[in-house]
Amino acid sequence: MLLGSLLPLLSLLQGCVATRLSPGQTLHVVVASNNNLDWLRRDYIDSQAWETLLSGFRRLQPGVTVEISVEPEERITAKLAESHSRGLSPDLLLLRAPAANAMLQRRLVDPLPRQQPGLGQTLSMVTPQLLERVQTRLGYSGLPVFTEFTVACYDRRRVPQPPATLDDLLRLAASGQPVGLGMDPPGLWWTVGATGAQDALVPLVIGKPLPAGNGQYRAALSAWLTWLRQAALQSRVDMASDSHELTEALETGQLAWIPCFSMVLRRLDRSLGPNLGVAPLPSGPGGSPSPYSVTRVWSLGRDSSPQQRKLAMQLALLSLDPLVQRDLARSSRMVVPANRMVPLPVSTSSRLQALAEAQRQFDQASPMLASPFSLDRLQWVTPYILSTVAMVMVGAITPDQGSEQLLRLNPKRK
Repeated sequence: MLLGSLLPLLSLLQGCVATRLSPGQTLHVVVASNNNLDWLRRDYIDSQAWETLLSGFRRLQPGVTVEISVEPEERITAKLAESHSRGLSPDLLLLRAPAANAMLQRRLVDPLPRQQPGLGQTLSMVTPQLLERVQTRLGYSGLPVFTEFTVACYDRRRVPQPPATLDDLLRLAASGQPVGLGMDPPGLWWTVGATGAQDALVPLVIGKPLPAGNGQYRAALSAWLTWLRQAALQSRVDMASDSHELTEALETGQLAWIPCFSMVLRRLDRSLGPNLGVAPLPSGPGGSPSPYSVTRVWSLGRDSSPQQRKLAMQLALLSLDPLVQRDLARSSRMVVPANRMVPLPVSTSSRLQALAEAQRQFDQASPMLASPFSLDRLQWVTPYILSTVAMVMVGAITPDQGSEQLLRLNPKRK
């Protein structure tokens, strides 16, 4: 892409872009890595995906330095509180939507400024479901940029045709090709939709009370846990503790097929090259899978000078430019753009086809996850769910007992 062609298209930034700020300014950007994915630190910074945005920004503000650092999400709250107490908050933060909501609630970031020139036009281009995730009573906690999804990764030398259903997946394992499941949200959540348990489990995750009468929800949770228990009993189905373990097992040949979070694709490209296959996740008796999804948003630090705030908004708004978004999708092949005017060029890549299908599956199977929900609840409820799943899979409790245990998460109606 010719970056020079960006400049005529930046009218959406209006006066914010028109004025070049004084040289010598530094824009401090913090990227929060996913929990348990800090091992991908290199790919959060050293990525072609950043280059189009930063090159375009340098053309607009040639005298401004952008410093990018990565912090694990589990430490971001404490670190942000400490830096804000000293007036040293970063200017921009790239956060998961629930984290941005939590930071805004704690007054550790600022909402998007309503009067910002160009913001309204930019927001009109963002996929509405993504805006819902960051719309709070205090305002928008961040500006959605892109979404990451779980897809299926496999070794083409061992899996000529990726499994399309859960039955196909178990048949692949029975044929002697080891497959993996992960005991973390990216490696496990997709099975919820495939077994038909999403309507029961999603409300428990986000803290929304289930409708009266738990019979159908209990049955759905039990069906999900039963499939996981049966899968765990297969000799060629291996359970990994997290995405890191799954990724390494595919790289070393210990596994032939895994669910993989899209952020690991760059690493797998380096290790497997053309032998890496990427496909949609398998469907099941409950319908389409429910891919794990992370929406990344730009949030504003609270201690920026007026000039730094202008720069921060300029960079954030530029990241939603259609050409930047299109190049982001093409160069990274790991994310789905937040700009609804920029469809994935699926005809150019089977990988982008898999990401587009993951987005469709997510929209179909997990509509409730479009609403904003609390990071605090997510951090509390996730270990509880994973612990229950682990006890079922090793036979410590039955699927029916596990479903009863999960239903204890059902919040009381007010």
